[in-house]
Amino acid sequence: MAAGTIARKADHWFVLLDVNGDGQVQRSDMRALGERILNHFGQSPDSPQGRKLLQAYDESWDYMVNAMDTDGDNAISREEFRNYMSKNANRANADEALRPLTDAEFAVTDTDSDGYLSPDEYAEFLRAWGLSDQDARLGASSIDTDRDGRISREEYFRACRDFFAGGENLSEPAGQVFGRV
Repeated sequence: MAAGTIARKADHWFVLLDVNGDGQVQRSDMRALGERILNHFGQSPDSPQGRKLLQAYDESWDYMVNAMDTDGDNAISREEFRNYMSKNANRANADEALRPLTDAEFAVTDTDSDGYLSPDEYAEFLRAWGLSDQDARLGASSIDTDRDGRISREEYFRACRDFFAGGENLSEPAGQVFGRV
């Protein structure tokens, strides 16, 4: 993957994760993001899905800080994030890091419990992350790769994985999973 593409993807994701906007991703950002998603979908943090999502975000933080925090300050700078992505953006790492998180996100976002995300459900999820309506709609339409009008758990996982470990073409479905980069 071209360095410019990695940097753009890393920067895009970093900004979404830096919930408080202080220029670092910390455990509190991950917790706040999980709580924001739950609140957006009317889920209690104490519900089974709420606990699972918050646990997945905590585990994701543990993975991230162990892998990315090179200066040991218990925070991830944009530079640390970019460096990790440029050296470790591969499917094996993405599979390990993302599957529990995407499964938990999917469970909260699948509001009608039909095993799929409608484009509206996914767009709502992206709005909970802080994306504009336009970017949310773009993300939702881009990852329905079989064009059946719904997003399967596997389509969502593959799109997230491929966003981090995939191709250089930002107009491909995985390049738009979190809206326009």
